[in-house]
Amino acid sequence: MKPIGVVMGMLLFLGASTPGIGQEIKLAECPAPVRKTIEAESRGGHVQLVRKEKNDDGTVEFWAEAAVGGKTYAVAVHEDGTLAEMILALDDSEVPFEKCPSAVQATFRQEAFGQTIRTVGKDMKYGAVVYETAVSHRSKTYEIVVAEDGTLVEKVLIVEDEPIELTKCPRAVQSTFQTHARGGKIHDVIRYSGLIHPVYEAEVEAEGKVFLVEIADNGVLIAKSLEAGEE
Repeated sequence: MKPIGVVMGMLLFLGASTPGIGQEIKLAECPAPVRKTIEAESRGGHVQLVRKEKNDDGTVEFWAEAAVGGKTYAVAVHEDGTLAEMILALDDSEVPFEKCPSAVQATFRQEAFGQTIRTVGKDMKYGAVVYETAVSHRSKTYEIVVAEDGTLVEKVLIVEDEPIELTKCPRAVQSTFQTHARGGKIHDVIRYSGLIHPVYEAEVEAEGKVFLVEIADNGVLIAKSLEAGEE
């Protein structure tokens, strides 16, 4: 599913075409199954232009903007006419902090560890409009999500990850990976920020089986699980 920010970018196609991203065509030029689905989902609303998009996997989707019941939706349809997505479009995907409702501003100020917030994302979650941002505190990053009435919806630690060479891992981590690989191959290692200390994870091949191994930065084994299909 595409994020709202991506969807909003697609809704801008009614202006100028963006070379290399997609092709604008008239609704009448769409394949019959696509046209039929767009017309059905727009419930008689006027749809003139459609953007033909090619996904990374080679599949093609047709995106249209449709007004239904006084609301604007982004509608995505596969070539065979299957409805892929129908998402309520927001007026703005990013808004200045001072333009947020006062209750939203108050909650952000209370929850943002004293950090200054300049812009926030405006999104649709749980059937309602929410405002969200990320703030840093003590070398950690937190995502804060607030409803229009100021209710705190989520405040979660963002666990970041990055690939790392096995030889760049702490010696204790290297040793534990090698112990559990038992001479087998250790695949790409990922380092996660973790809640307190970094955590290292990789698939290892041991005696004809593939395991997902998770290790603390002091070399302690956290988890070792047989990968699906290996039972």
